[in-house]
Amino acid sequence: VATASAQSTGDMAERPWDTRRQTRARRILKRAWERPSDGFIDFFLPLRAGEELSVAGCVDIRVVRGQVQVWGARLQPSRAFQHIVSPPWGALPRLFGEASGKEECAADDEDIDVREFLAQHSWPIVMCARLVTRPSSCNIGEGDSQDTDLREELRAAFLLGEERPRLCAHQSWPSLSQNFLALRGSATAADSAWQPQVLLVVGAKNVGKSTCCRYFVNTLLSAVGEVFFLETDLGQPELTPPGLISLHRICAPLLNFSQAAQPDERNKCLVSLFVGGTTPAVHPILYARSVRAAVDAYVEVCQKHPGPSPPPPLVVNSHGWLTGLGLELVHAVLRAVRPQLVIRIGGTVVALEEDSAADDSGFTLKRKRSLLARCGPLTQGLLEASARAEEEAPSVLVDVESIAKSSSSTVRTRSVREPLAGELRWLRFAAYFRGDMDPCRPPMGSPLRSFFEPLPRTRLPLRRLRFGLVHGPLPTGEIEATFTGTIVALCSLRSISAAGVAHPCVSEDDREIGHHPDGTCPVVELGEDVVARCVALAFVHAFDTTCNELVVYVAGPPAALESVDSVLRGDIQWEPHSVRGQQVVVEHATSLGASPMQPFCSSWVLEGLAVGARAPTTRTNLKRRRLEGRPKVAA
Repeated sequence: VATASAQSTGDMAERPWDTRRQTRARRILKRAWERPSDGFIDFFLPLRAGEELSVAGCVDIRVVRGQVQVWGARLQPSRAFQHIVSPPWGALPRLFGEASGKEECAADDEDIDVREFLAQHSWPIVMCARLVTRPSSCNIGEGDSQDTDLREELRAAFLLGEERPRLCAHQSWPSLSQNFLALRGSATAADSAWQPQVLLVVGAKNVGKSTCCRYFVNTLLSAVGEVFFLETDLGQPELTPPGLISLHRICAPLLNFSQAAQPDERNKCLVSLFVGGTTPAVHPILYARSVRAAVDAYVEVCQKHPGPSPPPPLVVNSHGWLTGLGLELVHAVLRAVRPQLVIRIGGTVVALEEDSAADDSGFTLKRKRSLLARCGPLTQGLLEASARAEEEAPSVLVDVESIAKSSSSTVRTRSVREPLAGELRWLRFAAYFRGDMDPCRPPMGSPLRSFFEPLPRTRLPLRRLRFGLVHGPLPTGEIEATFTGTIVALCSLRSISAAGVAHPCVSEDDREIGHHPDGTCPVVELGEDVVARCVALAFVHAFDTTCNELVVYVAGPPAALESVDSVLRGDIQWEPHSVRGQQVVVEHATSLGASPMQPFCSSWVLEGLAVGARAPTTRTNLKRRRLEGRPKVAA
């Protein structure tokens, strides 16, 4: 592994937003031209090259003349709008004007009044903004909302205070993206010399890995037109709910910076694999096996790539657990994806032969693990699950300083408290089921009946379903009590052969098997070569034993559930009425559901009662010497 270093000067956490930029932003908004269009009010904002604006709330943006850069994505003149979502608790994206030579040909597609406006003004960049929802920073009461000037809403969306943090890219990122693109070459997937072009981002928690991935995805998308994105972070994913490893085909820039924002319809999810928890510690072997299956799916798509051009590159996001088992899982991801470029954000971990210590910079120096410490059954299982048949390719490791807002030396204030990690996970699940949620609204629970009221109840025949737990066996008599009122994954199990080919675990002849003679449902256990391809996440409403159907709430269309053969539950606990597991929302006293103890609010109430916390070593899905009957190896 070749190692490079990218150093920066000054405070790279945030670029300063001083009074001069704030004054220029006011001047830009004074030039705005209002124009009614299809029931909306569009604002045309002229800019000079180098001028920039910050955006908050939900805004639709399109470029009329010139070019606008938004977090690595270069927006060209087009009639199509790009949806930008910036929540009040996050850093603000910046719209940076760049001159371009396409303004003449772009004006031909505009309406007559727009062409007249462009002819009367010689601004090099003209941007059109359409406000979708009122930003939370605009404090306007309900009574006088009709009389509010539209320009007040415009200033609330684009003229934010200097104390709000702004998104900032590390100064080495543009050069890294250019060097990474230079590695593409001209080899296609059909050539024997072709290697998948993969970029992996690693780092500890809260150092800006997701922000970095968005920047590189947008930058590569502007250069090649299509990018693949592999999400391996189970706790804080970007485009899916927690607990899933997903592979996406990105055709539109990632400009939604809210955890509740709906993904763009142009970005398709090709593979979604259920791992059963918000941490890979629930089932490490299944996690490594699922990452390998997602990479195999990417290679399969690349081999079918048409045309003489090379297949699109792959950007991989990793989790922030870099100690103990988490570090072994990062190594498993590295072996599975085999990246050409690895970007490590934040401080490095130095291996020592002696006892652990801490250096002057504050980073913990870990003791080097010996070969004896890495020969356990769990480590060997991770090696087997993440190994690939191809030969290993060299990688370039680049250390980059963190630009996360938490590492900034400048104190910034926010009008809204930043949600905790658990609240962000709740928000991702809530937005998955309810696509009509306001993506800029802080996490706020809702009674279960009110939350699922807009969603239809979907019925699945029990004769085609098998039930199982990811982390252990499931008694057949406890299926209904285990799954009612919980969030589950509707899966189609796949068995991976030695060659990396996935086959269905359940044939068409075996799907219509019905119940057991005693009336219980069949149970499925995840084998050593099985991955759970998730079709959709669902909330179990009830078991209809009269009609032999499972009643669930699903966000997607019922036609997509034809391939479901298994219902799996992991260690994910999510309830609409409780954001942090303890704040229960009570409906109004005049309603029928005045009590918070609605159905399913007390599911698994006896879990852990009088038995203490479940230790990780008691999980039978982890490979341990004592569980396999192997003697301990003497040191």
